[in-house]
Amino acid sequence: MRQTFMLFCCLIASSWAWAQAGYKPAVPFEAGLFAGTSAFLGDLGGQSGIGRPFLRDTDMKALRATGGVFFRYNMAANFALRGDLSYIGLRGDDKWAGKGSSGFSATDGTQGGGDDAWFRSYRNLSFRSRIYELMLVGEIIPYNFELGGGYQGYSVLSPYALIGVGVFNFRPQALYNGTWTDLQPLSTEGQGFVPGRVPYKLTQMCVPVGLGVKWSYNDVWTLGLEVNHRITFTDYIDDVSTNYIDPSIYSTRFDPSRAAMAAALASRSIELDPALVNGYVSAPNEQRGDPKDNDSYYTITIRASYFLPEGTFGGGKRYGCPVW
Repeated sequence: MRQTFMLFCCLIASSWAWAQAGYKPAVPFEAGLFAGTSAFLGDLGGQSGIGRPFLRDTDMKALRATGGVFFRYNMAANFALRGDLSYIGLRGDDKWAGKGSSGFSATDGTQGGGDDAWFRSYRNLSFRSRIYELMLVGEIIPYNFELGGGYQGYSVLSPYALIGVGVFNFRPQALYNGTWTDLQPLSTEGQGFVPGRVPYKLTQMCVPVGLGVKWSYNDVWTLGLEVNHRITFTDYIDDVSTNYIDPSIYSTRFDPSRAAMAAALASRSIELDPALVNGYVSAPNEQRGDPKDNDSYYTITIRASYFLPEGTFGGGKRYGCPVW
């Protein structure tokens, strides 16, 4: 995390030193709204088998909505500092793995003919999470392209890369008897019970990195399109990371009703395989998730902003720097 923060600061400093020539909006401050779609990349959901790298692992059925507000300060011709406040919906479901529940049989003795997606389907876990995120990013703009003719009627197209730091709060839930139930308090992988497994925190840091392009019209408003990927430092956004535990431990920790709920949500294969023909697949100490890779998520958003009036936050009109 320290290395990421140092890189972020270095990019700000170098961009500020390098980008003093060229187009600058006449009014430096913008405020805007954005909306789009979000996708989860982790143990639950994704493409068939054991998943694919990055965006190729996107499960279209799991796409959810995102939206929020942002504020941008155009510090120099080729650098802007931006703050975002976002709502992000995330979803993942093993039923959508590969052929899905209609194509796999949980009692198949060949385990789907060796298809890795069968194991995900048999696991039968699912989650949703509502994420609230605050982040600060630097937009690095290599070049501003003039689209209009002359300074008074210009418009500018600006591709950019971004990197920053953020903090987000998440809350994994699963559907249990028709009700969305919080998973973190249930310790589905023995957090707080099993030595070495501590309860995970619901507020975490992230590193947003991405690409975008924005169109500025006459220093009045801008439109943009952005892909923003969040690198995180947790593998529990979907409440899945390590191995199954012995469900009998819950009866020593919770009251009978809560113990039954925790056991049911920790291992859901029995819902598809009541006779446990393949029950050894989800037996205690067998693999439930993959702790080697942290979870991540990304958003694709359309952004619209308006240049704030002169004098806002002390920022006056700059009167200069058309595109050359």
